[in-house]
Amino acid sequence: MSDHRHVDRDGVRLHYVVAEPAPEPAPTAGSPGTVVLLHGFPHFWFTWHRMIPALAAAGWRVIAPDLRGMGRSAAPADVEAYSPREVVDDVLAVCDAEGAGRVVLVGFDFGAGVAYDTCHLEPGRVRSVIGMENPFMGTAGTVPPLEGSAMMAEKHFLHLHYFSQPGVAEADLAGREREFLTRVFYALSADYHYLDVWQHPPGSTYLEALPEAPPLPWRWLSVEEMDVYEAEYARTGFAGPLQWYRAMDVSWSARKEFKRQTNPVPFYFLYSEHDPDLEGFHGRDPLSKLGRHHDDVRMVRAISSPAGHLMHLEATEDTHREILTCLADIAASVPA
Repeated sequence: MSDHRHVDRDGVRLHYVVAEPAPEPAPTAGSPGTVVLLHGFPHFWFTWHRMIPALAAAGWRVIAPDLRGMGRSAAPADVEAYSPREVVDDVLAVCDAEGAGRVVLVGFDFGAGVAYDTCHLEPGRVRSVIGMENPFMGTAGTVPPLEGSAMMAEKHFLHLHYFSQPGVAEADLAGREREFLTRVFYALSADYHYLDVWQHPPGSTYLEALPEAPPLPWRWLSVEEMDVYEAEYARTGFAGPLQWYRAMDVSWSARKEFKRQTNPVPFYFLYSEHDPDLEGFHGRDPLSKLGRHHDDVRMVRAISSPAGHLMHLEATEDTHREILTCLADIAASVPA
């Protein structure tokens, strides 16, 4: 069972879910500890609803926050409120509220950036970090990311630029939440080649660039699960979540502080063969560059089943198995 809880930090109300470890955990669980699951967009804590009971059954306490701007957490209007320092302090506030000292962070999409920022800013609070799909956060170059995205968007549609324009996506997607979520989930999956959206011309809307999706249910997503996603985004809208894109320059500038520093925390990485982030957003052969960004690379594991960006939904059992393999190594080799 998962409990829904809140904590207030400097006027920002944060929602999170907690699941306690099973009374009789699996024998391979190792030492008890706390795992914090950090989601991306367009998600909220619910994206982990399959993983939470699996980790708890293996003896781990699980905390799954809604990142600020998403789900039931507050959505500050100022992009400066989404800086690395602010979102890292959110993670610490949730951990402090639950008495969790050094935790294992699992980060996916924007959540991977939060996890890596926590490793840089508060390494003493992180026992280990497991990255999913996103291997590192780039700070290279002299052009801020929003400016660079605008330059790319002069040649073809690019979601980063589309989302960065205040008010545009909110207006386009209002009342079409289910259509957008269904089509973007399908486009990000192994059933479609996501980078084909770049074939659409500048000025296209995201819905114009995304492919039509087959009717639900899919082999990896149920109608009922999409109902939950639709209800949440119909309730919140997209203004808060899209602040994460509009704050990209803020984050890029803040990360200059540790541009030349590597992550000192033990690092594990899990990826899928058809992930569009690895293909298009981290440069050439990003897996060969992990050592430039992380001091202590413990494991790099690919899931065996076909999956795109949403590995934990598309290949749930394989993803859980690999996550638990990483956690077993952490329990055995990294002090709590």
